[in-house]
Amino acid sequence: MTSLRLPAQLIMQPERTDAPLSSEQKTFHRLSQQIAKVRQQMSDWESAMEATRQRVLKDLLPLRDQHLQLRIQLLVQLDSISLTQKLGKADSETLSQMIAQLAEHLMTESSDPQLQEIYDRHGGPDAEEQALFAEMKASMEDFFNLNPEAAGADAENGDSENPEAWTERERRQTQSQRERQRAQPKTARQKAQEARQAEQAGQIRESMQSIYRRLVSAVHPDREADPILRTEKTVLMQRINQAYGENDLLQLLALQHELGLMNAQAIHQLGDAHLKKYNQALKEQLATLKGKMQALQQHLAGNLGVSPFAVHSPQALTRDLQETIQATRQAMSGLRQEMKRLAQPVYLKRWIKSARREMALQHCSIDDDFF
Repeated sequence: MTSLRLPAQLIMQPERTDAPLSSEQKTFHRLSQQIAKVRQQMSDWESAMEATRQRVLKDLLPLRDQHLQLRIQLLVQLDSISLTQKLGKADSETLSQMIAQLAEHLMTESSDPQLQEIYDRHGGPDAEEQALFAEMKASMEDFFNLNPEAAGADAENGDSENPEAWTERERRQTQSQRERQRAQPKTARQKAQEARQAEQAGQIRESMQSIYRRLVSAVHPDREADPILRTEKTVLMQRINQAYGENDLLQLLALQHELGLMNAQAIHQLGDAHLKKYNQALKEQLATLKGKMQALQQHLAGNLGVSPFAVHSPQALTRDLQETIQATRQAMSGLRQEMKRLAQPVYLKRWIKSARREMALQHCSIDDDFF
């Protein structure tokens, strides 16, 4: 008995013909090509994402952890220098400011307890600064009605403006606004447009159901006595159900062609009215695929911590990852060399002087921006 051939990922495309194509046939052909292109792009992105994930786990994350530990070692070294070496007042203050800035930044990346100790030693707020901060915080709470004691009747009702209450209030307001919009009477034009859309959706659904029923009738495994063919038809049935569930018209048509339920010229033989329904389904399918593509890229960008616009192509992704790994290794090498040089008093003084100059420039830049 001949084994049933399993279908590949087929895309139905009109074959070349001497007769000129109608507008709907041209649209079908164009949409088919666009869908095939997006599918290939998604496949390329998914492959690149998996390769990237493996490379990140294997190479980048361990490197970043090592880089973080080196920066902590540098901080500890600078802290030790500030405690053991005799420096002038200006140099001591500059070094302390540099240590405080580095410790504050590192605390956003590591929970190492010594970071807080070093920061408190060099940059922790004194009592006057803490009092000023508390006063500013209280003023802001009163201004934005965040202080339960200043909330008056709202606080008595248990509805003080804490983040949870504010979020719930915003959600209720948004929902109420949407309900009011839905309750507004629709114009005749809006009603006509909704009716056309509903009719169009119904026609597409009927066309898809017709193809689906024909495929199910042809391959339903429960009607197959041969165990080998029953297994193959079970796989086919799974593909049919998946294509139908995803409104994948092209795959359903491809399965019909693979199973001999339609010939290669069947699309050309359909009238424009029928093709118009198919084309609308393809437009919706293309829009869905593009949405999935965008979500895929955003997910990838989020995992890498970069802007979605920075991820251009799967090839660029691989190249950028390699460049990031190389840059991290170079940064680690530079840190090791810097730590060795800082043990030399002459270099240390030059380093502090350079740091003081950079901080002065930053301060001037901030003042210029402010004024």
